[in-house]
Amino acid sequence: MKKISLIAAGLLLAMPFISSAQYAKGDQEFSLSYGRESGTDIIRGFQFNTTPRLDHSSYNSAISKTGNIFASYSYFLTSRLAVGLTLGTEFVSFNHYTNQDQPLVGPVSYPAGTYRANVTTLAFELKPIYYNGRLVQLYGLFGVGGRHYSEKMVSSDNLLISPSDNYTAPWFLNTQWTPIGVHVGKTLSGFLEFGIGYKGLINGGISYKLARKAKPAVAAKAE
Repeated sequence: MKKISLIAAGLLLAMPFISSAQYAKGDQEFSLSYGRESGTDIIRGFQFNTTPRLDHSSYNSAISKTGNIFASYSYFLTSRLAVGLTLGTEFVSFNHYTNQDQPLVGPVSYPAGTYRANVTTLAFELKPIYYNGRLVQLYGLFGVGGRHYSEKMVSSDNLLISPSDNYTAPWFLNTQWTPIGVHVGKTLSGFLEFGIGYKGLINGGISYKLARKAKPAVAAKAE
């Protein structure tokens, strides 16, 4: 209860300094964010959680993943709509298994090595603003772009295999749908988003806004 009271008091004290926090036409915003459980993680998870998989020799037994790190840029066409670009990456390490037929036993999986995969995403985004308040802004986000996947063997448990195998997939479609995001602050701000796609189920970070400078009024000429 004490922590909640301190947070509430801090917000009240900050209100006089954030009177121009609303988005306006011509504003630009740069942001850095971190997210967990992207669409890639979820799809791979169905394979990661099956150990071993005899019907597929890869993408099982995940070791670690960095999460999704994104840098984004937005330009506000109006106070209610922004367009932008985002670029992000994620690294996942996993054990690779290989199948071998054994007499009287059948197919058996053996660890062949450890791989590290990289997923890079470049996407175009639309951000509609639901509520453009003086302290808090509520918004959504829809993104569509390309994703590039590559993997490399970093170590081998099989003496006959050299850790040099590489695999690269072509660019293919990737999307993000965020039904709700919360933005709090003035020039330097914080935000938290809930959605599904390349940025993850939960994505949060900091942003910096460049407000458009208002043109000075031109005095009327005396006749």
